[in-house]
Amino acid sequence: MTTFALHFTEVAQQSLEDQVEHLAVHQGFSSAAQRIDTLIDTLQDKLLSTPLGYPVSPQLSELGVLHYRELNTDGYRIFYEVMDSDGITGIVVLLVLGGKQSVEQALIRYCLHQPI
Repeated sequence: MTTFALHFTEVAQQSLEDQVEHLAVHQGFSSAAQRIDTLIDTLQDKLLSTPLGYPVSPQLSELGVLHYRELNTDGYRIFYEVMDSDGITGIVVLLVLGGKQSVEQALIRYCLHQPI
């Protein structure tokens, strides 16, 4: 039996916080936080039940990145990677974007603008 472990990178955590901040402007902080908490619950349920059930990200594959998958749910795009090691399937959430956010801009923001 395979054991699954779900982890969020620092970038994924920051992108979730950014989603809350974006929504809070329109919905208030409490409502925004609740919506993102629900999103986290949903993505945990979906990824832990069928981690390989979602396709390789079409947009990232156009950029030559072929090992990241993309779950689209509730108006959000969740980019993640699945890794197997010693009977444990690690599911690593890398980035969470709103459906209309640019992947290229997110890569610049979260990768290139980070302090070294």
